[in-house]
Amino acid sequence: MAKLYETVVLVDANQEDAVIEASIKKFETLIANGGEIVRVDRWGKRRIAYEIQGRTHADYTVYYYNATKGSLVSELERMLRLDETILRFLTVVDNPSGLPPLHPVDQPELVDDRDLSDKED
Repeated sequence: MAKLYETVVLVDANQEDAVIEASIKKFETLIANGGEIVRVDRWGKRRIAYEIQGRTHADYTVYYYNATKGSLVSELERMLRLDETILRFLTVVDNPSGLPPLHPVDQPELVDDRDLSDKED
């Protein structure tokens, strides 16, 4: 059964646009060869929350893809680590509803509500 994965990649924004595009296409091709791409969202160049390797801006790309084997995710992350233009990345198994799955909660036992109004204060 294929799982839906989400990988966020931050590419160094100081690189030329052609280099950034080449990096994005390289990882898109890698994912397509080992799984099925659902969607690729380009967020573009943005200021990052804190400096990473002295950089303050990055080009954000989010890949949504189905993969049946963890080996695709392992290979993708290995390639991301080796690429010097990548500042950070994060891969998670995507939950389609966006919320954690709900587990049935045991109903708490009801307190025996005997008529307490007969007691005097």
